[in-house]
Amino acid sequence: MQPSDGRVARGAPCEVELDSGKHPSLDLEAMECDATALQWQAPSGKTYVMQRLPAAAAFVPFSVQSVAESDPLEEGAVNEIVFRGRSGSRAAFRHIMPPMTLGIALAHPGQAPDSSFKPTPLRVA
Repeated sequence: MQPSDGRVARGAPCEVELDSGKHPSLDLEAMECDATALQWQAPSGKTYVMQRLPAAAAFVPFSVQSVAESDPLEEGAVNEIVFRGRSGSRAAFRHIMPPMTLGIALAHPGQAPDSSFKPTPLRVA
């Protein structure tokens, strides 16, 4: 994300150990960064570069009215951050399964949920 003051912020799924006797909990990490953090190289040598999401174009500019952190997975860590805009728009970032996957949901008021993530049933001919 890039606030109007030109700074750059990034969010990423991570894990945090809250109880040594259990598996790590799913968490979100948010931090201010510089433009060099917008690309990285995988151990395989492949370079990844962050790009603007075409689906988010209808939400820009987005004036944040409120920010809420929550734990819908009930693991004791913050695994969802929701930004609400002045117009009622909503941008939610959530650490989802499988681990280390960042889910992003964008919605305008009165908009039906996007079901494009649901698998399409196979049809037998």
